Formats: sequence, C-alpha cells, structure tokens
Amino acid sequence: MNTDHESLNDLIEAAVFERGAITHLETLERKVQRRKLWLRTAIAVAASLIVFSGVGLKLGSDARKVGYAFDPVSGQKGGSQITALMQEREIDQAQDAIVAARQKLSLELANPSSFDPEYMVQLDIDRQELDLLEAVCALRKGQYFRSRRLLKAIAAGGGAFAPEASSLLEQL
Repeated sequence: MNTDHESLNDLIEAAVFERGAITHLETLERKVQRRKLWLRTAIAVAASLIVFSGVGLKLGSDARKVGYAFDPVSGQKGGSQITALMQEREIDQAQDAIVAARQKLSLELANPSSFDPEYMVQLDIDRQELDLLEAVCALRKGQYFRSRRLLKAIAAGGGAFAPEASSLLEQL
C-alpha cells in the first residue's frame, strides 16, 4: 500500500509539474506573441513614416517648383520690396515684410486717411495681393498644405488675384 501511495504521490507530483510546465510554456507563448505584435507594429510604423516622409518631400518639391515658376507682379503697397526679396530668394525676409505690410494695412483700414471708396477698394486689393504673396512664399518654402489652404481661400474669395490663385492650385 505504501508503494501505491508513493506511486500516487509521484503521479500527483508529475501532474503538478506538468501543469506548471504547461502554464510556463503558455506564458512564454504569450510573450512571444506580444513581441511579434510589437515587432510588426514597429515595422508598420517605420514603413508608414518612410512613405509619408517620401510623399511629404515630393509634395514639398512640387510646391517649390510651382512657387519658383510663378513670378508675382509687384503692386502698390510695398509689393515691389516683397517681390524683390522673393526674387533674391530671401523668403523669410519677404514673409517678415508681408507681416509688416499687413500691420500697416490693418492700421490704414482701421483709420483711413480718406473715406474715398476708390481708396478703400485699393486697400482691399493690396490686402489680396499680400495674401497671394504669402501663399507664393509658402510654396517657395515647400509648405504644400499651407500654401494650398491659402490659395484655396484666395480663389474662393473671388478677388483681384483669384485667377492667379486658381492657376497655381491647378499646377499643384
């Protein structure tokens, strides 16, 4: 009877050990599956980044080509200084000049020196010109999505520079 008892104890011990081994193997399998999932995710993220950066570079390159192919006509309100900077490829300085011209224009619109309707129309045309120059600067910096948004707003506004904005949008 003692041998049956020992045999039973051995069987129980073997079953407990086997159950522990199975649990351990299941734990290891879950870890392996998590690592495989993490690895697949990391590879997918890396591939997505490569694709998106490639697309971004392509769009930026296209935007720069369109921006440099377009020659803005200098206008009345400091546009000649801005276009000169743009032609010299001083885009950051041109953008600073656009901001300064916008501030002057905003002050002029708030407190016009003349309430002449033609003068007010000219101020609005100057604002539209600055909008177009800002969009062209964004193109030349390769800022595809920003320039596209600005050009769409100009084209939708139907102002004096809507045809130029529509033309630039078609080229993008």
